Amino acid sequence: MMEPIKRLNVGDSIINQIKDLFLDGKLKPGDKLPPERELMEMFEVGRTSLREALKVLEAQGLIVRSQRGTFISTNFNDFYTDSLIYQFYFSEVEWQDIFEARRFIEKELAGMAAQRATPADLAEMQQTIEDMKAAIAENNYALYISSNMQFHEKIAAASYNQVMVDLYNSISSLVLRAQKKAAAVPGVMNESLQFHQNIYRAIEQKDVEKARGLMENHIESVHGFFKKA
Repeated sequence: MMEPIKRLNVGDSIINQIKDLFLDGKLKPGDKLPPERELMEMFEVGRTSLREALKVLEAQGLIVRSQRGTFISTNFNDFYTDSLIYQFYFSEVEWQDIFEARRFIEKELAGMAAQRATPADLAEMQQTIEDMKAAIAENNYALYISSNMQFHEKIAAASYNQVMVDLYNSISSLVLRAQKKAAAVPGVMNESLQFHQNIYRAIEQKDVEKARGLMENHIESVHGFFKKA
């Protein structure tokens, strides 16, 4: 399964090989990796290079290390999500690109939620709206941002599509940064609340196209406020 390392960038080569084995299904969640000494022999690398590579994989959520050994994480969704987050943070991604991605993802999530949301899902969405109202009344920016984010998270969860949820989660930290910036613009909280109420009603009424359209308009509205901030 393992091959000797031939590239000069030893750490990246180790990381890429282990990632490829996982993505190809040759390493599965819960699998135990060979001991360090065996890995060093397989890769033909030193202990320092190997340990540095394993630290990176652990930070990315692909592996878990303990006294029992090194294992492929069973919570592998974090690996996919974190990989996308790193791409956003360390590449030249424009905010325009983020909002375009958000519009595409959240529009579809809203439509799915309109089809699949349970009474419990709707109750949780409604609670976030009540929290937003309280935040506006108290002029509490932190509560507003938190309840705003939770509303969108509840919609994503109500889609019952794990891949789409992971896609949303992959940009949620960037969405949060945009929310913090836009929240300071006068009028944004009240307009956002109105959109959320309308989106909620569309989902409650199982009106798929209306929910999708309202969500798209909402993202465009937030983008407009963001550019003013």
